[in-house]
Amino acid sequence: MLIRERLEKGNFSSSERTIVDFILEQKMKIQDMTTKEIAQATYTSPSPLIRIAHKMHFNGWNELKAAYLKETQYLETHFAHIDANLPFENNDTIMSIASKLATLKKESIDDTLSLVTHDELQKAVGIIRKSEGIRLFAVSNNGLITQEFAHRMGRIGKEVKVCALQGELVYQACLTQAKDCAIIVSYSGETPILGRVASALKANHIPLIAITNIGDNTVSRQADVVLRICTRERLYSKIATFSTDISIEYILDLLYACVFALHYDRHLKTKIDVSRMIERGALLHAGNGTRRSF
Repeated sequence: MLIRERLEKGNFSSSERTIVDFILEQKMKIQDMTTKEIAQATYTSPSPLIRIAHKMHFNGWNELKAAYLKETQYLETHFAHIDANLPFENNDTIMSIASKLATLKKESIDDTLSLVTHDELQKAVGIIRKSEGIRLFAVSNNGLITQEFAHRMGRIGKEVKVCALQGELVYQACLTQAKDCAIIVSYSGETPILGRVASALKANHIPLIAITNIGDNTVSRQADVVLRICTRERLYSKIATFSTDISIEYILDLLYACVFALHYDRHLKTKIDVSRMIERGALLHAGNGTRRSF
């Protein structure tokens, strides 16, 4: 969960809530403010800031402030034109909707790329390279998104089993072999069943890659590698998961491409040779007079 959301929903005293509301309203403006200045601006004292930080599980105010400013800076950059939750309005024409959705998709990919770090990506690819197979855990729509990744990876000899049946997720996590690795896809990182999956994988020492939001969450804390996705959508108040979906797809495409590149010539030759063989077989079949439908 994002720090902003935790501040909004947290259980604070009246003086603490006054400070929290001030922080949420001022955003980046608190960057150069001391605890004394914030206390004066809210007619409180500096001590509640320390208590707020501890309630948020930070060691102190400066640590919370730095994390909050970093998150706020992210949320206020990149997306300059489109609201990821309501990318179009009821009076937009169909061509206006088409343009806005295209902009949203482009901005979401650019935003996701800005969150990718060389070290985390390299570590994720290394985990996949060393594993014999991949168990992929996701729920709802995310389970559908991952199917194409599994298909592509299978075509270069890397088996991916997508575990999307919610009643079987923890069971399958417990069956994951030490020779395999796991990927959990979760926007919030707080879906209870996926938290249990992460715990089961960690208990069995299974290397885990998490694809999740920029905030601290249950899944990311238990993962060996965290690949961050575009974090612009609210959990419920939105038209659809346009931004999240394209962000997850991009991360999965990136993993596939990087694994492909490990043995580029071999994988490319295999795909070309197999495609030619299939095409020759199809043409031969057509030459024998069998009618084909397209």
